[in-house]
Amino acid sequence: MAASVEISSLDNINYKSKIKIIFYILIVFFLFVFAFMSYYPIGDKLKVFLKSNLKGTGCNPDFDEIRMEWIMPKLVISDLKLPASCLGRTGDTLEFSHVTLNYQLINFAPFGLPFRLDTELYGQPITVYFVQGLGQRMIRMKDQTIALSRLQPLLGGNFKLAGNVTVDLNLTVGSNNLMKGLSLIAESKDLQIPSQSIQGFTAPNLKINTLRVEANSEAPPRINVDKLILGDADSPLRANFKGRIDLQEGAVAFSPINLAGEVAFSETFKQQLPLIDMMFQSFTQKDGFYQIRLGGTLGAPKPSAP
Repeated sequence: MAASVEISSLDNINYKSKIKIIFYILIVFFLFVFAFMSYYPIGDKLKVFLKSNLKGTGCNPDFDEIRMEWIMPKLVISDLKLPASCLGRTGDTLEFSHVTLNYQLINFAPFGLPFRLDTELYGQPITVYFVQGLGQRMIRMKDQTIALSRLQPLLGGNFKLAGNVTVDLNLTVGSNNLMKGLSLIAESKDLQIPSQSIQGFTAPNLKINTLRVEANSEAPPRINVDKLILGDADSPLRANFKGRIDLQEGAVAFSPINLAGEVAFSETFKQQLPLIDMMFQSFTQKDGFYQIRLGGTLGAPKPSAP
């Protein structure tokens, strides 16, 4: 009995000793990584790496500083400048005063390394969740409220929008940077189209109020638009469309569209723009709504009779 107790005690001592050794190894490893990341010129090395690997692509991002912070581990990039060509478009360089990349616990659906990206663009705070998986990555925006007027530079000078829109986005991108899946819900209660010239007509300020967009994609690059609802009972125009968009990667404005639906205008709006009735006289009306099919492209839609 005594021999048995003695053997048990020896096993205990060996077990605790092994734990101590592993613990000491982990501490040394952590201190080594901490010292390396704190003093290694990671920002300069990353600049050289990006310039050498992106040379000739037209996408040459630049930044002032990149550093590690160990309280809630994160990577911080200051004064990031991202050319519009990196997003497959033309225009001014996008400037971010800061970009913070926070590492989070491992993700299982989909499986991969998860990060949370916090930044600010034209005064608009933006939070994006990002998971790098095996052969794909997921981008998630969860109930992100966006002030459309702040992001006007992204929309260009040809079309203006105002109001706030809440976006819930789930986007999956493959290793070839092509879309593999999409789920999108966008909603607004105070959408406005400021007075502007649209195809030669000067439109008054339009308080659309309600916007609801629901779209998904299970067979990219085709996007199914389940709902596109504009306006309410107090709006100068109301519209309800659904259909599909065949997304053109790198040239979104040239994406063919096929949407069917209806649109109606208030009497006040018709008085402000007397040509409205003349423009839509060839379309069939049903309960006061013009029945319309929208073809052409996303950048240049063409209405026709359904």
